[in-house]
Amino acid sequence: MKLEKVLLSAIIFCITNICFAQGYPNRTLKMIIGYPAGSSVDLYGRAISSKLQESFKQAVIVENKVGAAGTVAAESVVHAPADGYTLLNTASQIVINPFVQKLSFNTEKDLIPVAQTLSISYVLLTGPNFPANNLTELVDYVRKNPKKFNYGSYGNGSGPHLAMAMLQKSAGIEVTHVQYKGSGQMLTALMADDIQLTFDTTTTTLELLKAGKLKAIAIGGPKAVEILPNVPPIAQSYPGFNSDGWQGIFVPAGTPGAIVKKLNLEINKVIQGKEFRDLAQTRGVAIAPSTQEQFTDFVKAELKKYERLVRENNIYLE
Repeated sequence: MKLEKVLLSAIIFCITNICFAQGYPNRTLKMIIGYPAGSSVDLYGRAISSKLQESFKQAVIVENKVGAAGTVAAESVVHAPADGYTLLNTASQIVINPFVQKLSFNTEKDLIPVAQTLSISYVLLTGPNFPANNLTELVDYVRKNPKKFNYGSYGNGSGPHLAMAMLQKSAGIEVTHVQYKGSGQMLTALMADDIQLTFDTTTTTLELLKAGKLKAIAIGGPKAVEILPNVPPIAQSYPGFNSDGWQGIFVPAGTPGAIVKKLNLEINKVIQGKEFRDLAQTRGVAIAPSTQEQFTDFVKAELKKYERLVRENNIYLE
């Protein structure tokens, strides 16, 4: 009798789940973005929402909820109804925040990863007059001048901060951390030689590199990027090095599985379409289609990686 009840409950759950998904979506969706208008997360999020609107034949409203490196937006989605109508479009900072901030939610338990959308390489950068043109020269020069050079980031626990922490440990070098309010301020300081090194994404630095105002030394991700074919990855010198950033979409925990699968399918169609691929490629960014299960496993691995990195380097948010 007990087994029959369990089976009946499972059947009812599956039928309800499938029926719910078959009528989905039948009203307006909302995409929450935790970064300001004009940012890369906002740019690509709006491009995705526009295409989802076409395929779903339902309005997709974009709402920017900025604050605490994406945490304000994530928290609002955690507390939204788990019905597939509230999406979080965010960046890889979401897997760093649990270890550098005090959060009111559990990232792994309270959000469901739906689909990765992009892989975004960090680039190791110097000013144009820095006396090194490749990673070997840079490491040798910094080793011979310990604690003489500064590097920039946009805050403790930010992508550039953690990427440089990884490089310092891998290469056995020491450089002093200087924090800025954002990428623009940091890159201005780099060009003025107030700092000598930093990491930043291809999205924000490509035009400055083309203009010769910055110099790309190496790629932080595991492989070269098409738009900078002559810049080798750091992993060639230090195997396993990977500071790639990424973007992806999440929904609240409890969202029916069939709806999550449907969202994953539609988002993958969008990012593999010519219009979105062209938008990404012109900014040196790679699309990253994946199944929902693959993205879930990836997020879990990223959480473990950054937990270890933050603890090893005693990083915290000031």
